[in-house]
Amino acid sequence: MSRLEELIQELCPDGVEYIALKNIAEIGTGNSNTNEQLNEGLYPFYVRSPVVRYKNTYEFDEEAIITSGDGVGVGKIYHYINGKYALHQRAYRIHVFDLSLQTKFLFYYMKTKFYAYIQEKSVSSSVTSIRKKMLEEFLVPIPPLTVQEEIVRILDNFTELTAELTAELTAELTARKQQYEYYRDSLLTFKVVDIPVVELRYVVKKCCSGATPTKGVTPITMI
Repeated sequence: MSRLEELIQELCPDGVEYIALKNIAEIGTGNSNTNEQLNEGLYPFYVRSPVVRYKNTYEFDEEAIITSGDGVGVGKIYHYINGKYALHQRAYRIHVFDLSLQTKFLFYYMKTKFYAYIQEKSVSSSVTSIRKKMLEEFLVPIPPLTVQEEIVRILDNFTELTAELTAELTAELTARKQQYEYYRDSLLTFKVVDIPVVELRYVVKKCCSGATPTKGVTPITMI
């Protein structure tokens, strides 16, 4: 039995309480526009994208979860922040004020469960935006803090390991691509003095294009 299983068995064997997000967190949007973004700046600027931009001014100084309010990233893009940041006017911030809930635990829980939840709530087949009420009514489990901390520890470790493996695989792929390009260029580059280079018409008897078989003619294999 793992430590997490032992903690659950000891501290919450009969399950946990679920609470609506509006009762444990402050939910709101930012005031910034996309045209204010910088490639480099003093503070992270969260827009509706997985890519974090920057600004030289900030709007909030807190621990929070950021998620897109509309666009293709609805329900799929999440950022965790603990510090000063700026926020797009169509991105949501979720700031937990209840001490019984860890923000990082909520971050992982929303990444896993929130998209399915908004799909159920959406009136159309595709979700293109999130209404504040959807966030407010989202039910969140509140296991004991010790259990939350252990879950966060495990998921942090997996996240770090995944990032390391991704970086290693990306570096390996880049190296293999460079190796391939080097040998490809080496093998297909010839000195004129060693091997004669001639026009194609002097070494090919006939060159023609293909044609579609006439109806009624015995089928032939097309190459």
